[in-house]
Amino acid sequence: MKRISWGTGIVIAFIIFIIFSLGTTIYLMNQKVDLVDEDYYKKGIEYQKDIDVQKKSSELSEKVNFDFNGQYLIINFPADFSDDKISGEILLYRPSDSGLDMKFPLSTDSLTQIIPVSHLTKGFWRVKLRWQYEGQDYYNESSFRIE
Repeated sequence: MKRISWGTGIVIAFIIFIIFSLGTTIYLMNQKVDLVDEDYYKKGIEYQKDIDVQKKSSELSEKVNFDFNGQYLIINFPADFSDDKISGEILLYRPSDSGLDMKFPLSTDSLTQIIPVSHLTKGFWRVKLRWQYEGQDYYNESSFRIE
């Protein structure tokens, strides 16, 4: 039986290390990466505006109510508002997969928006509601889990 010299062993170990490193690099470069937001730098700069809007929303005498019953997400606006003056959008946000995110225009009927959620993927979801009433911006957020 012929023995491998120490120089040949080092070269073989070095080649195995290079192949392993390249394989790992190629594998990791092909993995999908979901960012929280595509334009998170811009949103980070404008974060103070978001804080001010959230504070204004929390100061309302009656809060926006989110109700999840397993089949529907029901959003109820304060009773002292007029439904024809409310506008905005609803984002159903899936933190683990941005491809599942969905946006809906806000269309209230008697101060209520009903969204069917039975078709959504099981797991954790966040509702982000950006809305305007009489020229004022508001923001509310809630979360729910589909089992």
